[in-house]
Amino acid sequence: MRRSLCLFTCLVLAVLVAASATAQTLEDKVHEFELDNGMKFLVVERDAAPVIFCAIAFKVGAIYERPGITGISHLLEHMLFKGTETIGTKDFKAERAFLDREDELAEHARDLMIEIEPWRLEYLDEYVNDLTAGMSEEDREAVGTDRALELELLIEMMEEDGPTAELHSLHGLLEEDDTDYFGLYLDLKRTEMALYDTMEEHRELIVSNELWETYVNNGSRMLNAGTSNDGTFYFSYLPKNRLELFMLMESDRLENPIFREFYTERDVVMEERRMSENEPEDALYEAFMSTAYTAGQYGVPVLGWMSDLRMMTRADLREYFDTHYGPQNALGIFVGDVDIDKVERLAKKYFGPIPAGPTLPELTTSEPRQQGERRIVVKKDASPTLTIGYHVVNEPHPDGHALEVLTAILSNGRTSRLYKSIYEEQGLTAGAPGVWIGPGSRLDPLFVVDAEPKDPHTLDEVEAAIMTELERMKTEPVQRRELERVWNQMEAQLVRALGSNIGLAFRVGMYAAMRDDWRALLTDMERRKEVTPEDIMRVAEKYFTEENRTVGWLVETASEEGDEEGEEEVDFRVLMQWAQTLPEEEQTELMMKFQTLDEGAAKAMAEKLWARMKAEQGGK
Repeated sequence: MRRSLCLFTCLVLAVLVAASATAQTLEDKVHEFELDNGMKFLVVERDAAPVIFCAIAFKVGAIYERPGITGISHLLEHMLFKGTETIGTKDFKAERAFLDREDELAEHARDLMIEIEPWRLEYLDEYVNDLTAGMSEEDREAVGTDRALELELLIEMMEEDGPTAELHSLHGLLEEDDTDYFGLYLDLKRTEMALYDTMEEHRELIVSNELWETYVNNGSRMLNAGTSNDGTFYFSYLPKNRLELFMLMESDRLENPIFREFYTERDVVMEERRMSENEPEDALYEAFMSTAYTAGQYGVPVLGWMSDLRMMTRADLREYFDTHYGPQNALGIFVGDVDIDKVERLAKKYFGPIPAGPTLPELTTSEPRQQGERRIVVKKDASPTLTIGYHVVNEPHPDGHALEVLTAILSNGRTSRLYKSIYEEQGLTAGAPGVWIGPGSRLDPLFVVDAEPKDPHTLDEVEAAIMTELERMKTEPVQRRELERVWNQMEAQLVRALGSNIGLAFRVGMYAAMRDDWRALLTDMERRKEVTPEDIMRVAEKYFTEENRTVGWLVETASEEGDEEGEEEVDFRVLMQWAQTLPEEEQTELMMKFQTLDEGAAKAMAEKLWARMKAEQGGK
């Protein structure tokens, strides 16, 4: 649910920011400058209201990770809210001893896990989970949320009861060649207990959430951050007289971040990882991507793999940050009631003294040509879902422009082909199939179609119908009026975004950060308008082949609680598509609301919107 809610919020935002205008108009609005250390800035002056949308974009995302530290970019996003040498601490000098002790214990725990080996850890962790489940109610109440106390009780139980007969029966599990692996595992648990005890003492010196509260107390709205495959973004809406505060705070956490509470936050991210594994849509998405990609980093989830997260240390994070997050890899974005000269003066004052770091390594690994269709089946207690993907190319590749237009023809609004044919006329799906190109723009992407069969229709039926529509793109030329409709839709979306600071910041800023030139959004639009029916047929014939295809099925399994009919689950993909049909003002209001809600409130709001959508569609 968490990833789906986040995805829905981001997709609603994406509807608002997919915009631009004529080259002349934007050239007049957008100002750029660069500091001596390589940090770039993009400023758009709009005095419609006395507020500024401020953001720092890093051209670093999960694609720069390596085996062993997957998920570290997302974890770093969390950690950069933990403060600096002056923010988030009562006495930083006193903190140093705790930070060093925590790192020492964590390194020792990692060494023990490596020595014990993963296969033994799996058995022994399961044994400890059984012990935990068997704790008395009295013990559970005494433990509460005290992880150190829980480990203390577990260690006592392990020492008193010893390994089970089943563990003794497995050759080499508990001991081998004079190595006492059960003893090493006990040592691991004692080390973890000492780590949590140290963290608890350390907490007395920490001012939790000081960075966050400083922003909020100074009128910040939409304070947030996000990590993708391609980049990381930190942003906030602030009153115009708080521009210098933003410069001060962001330069401080770029130059002097202190990754306090690292191991606590690592636990939080690991819980996110567990939730993702249990979420059917996430499980299908990850299985599909890891099947479609054999070499490309897009096959690795942004959240990372659990085994990597478990062994990650603060030293790993520090090394990754120092290597990748220098000012030369950052872009400051400011849109609103702001003066360009003031932005440049404050940028030089606060960001200028930060020394440049290493240049980002070139991303040279390409996905090899697929040699045959790949299929993956995921079984979950959830509605059946279908995902089909083809390896394609991104803009500015010439084929990328035709593929973007083809995507819009298939899925852009109620007049699109898949909406009219698959959803409306044949009634095969619960909502119109979604079509998108991703999961990023800097490496080899996929052209993806997602769909959820409507009972009693099957995955086979829906897949066959989608394949028929894709085959039509190869042989039946698109009519000129259909191309013009798509171009008009694209341009209308582009123009609308000029009315919001957020739209300008994300659209222009995204192109500036990921493509190194915001003007690419204008040239991309012009190239799309040059796409011909023959181009559409050519790219469909080139990429929509069986050997280039990956298919993922989410297959429904019976619930352990029986087949009792419960409340209908919210399909966030379908809900997002419906939201795109709402008036622009209402879309903006929805996005703003979602940004301010916690997970529970966001879920409740999504359920209300789902009920409204179903009512408006006559219960379809």
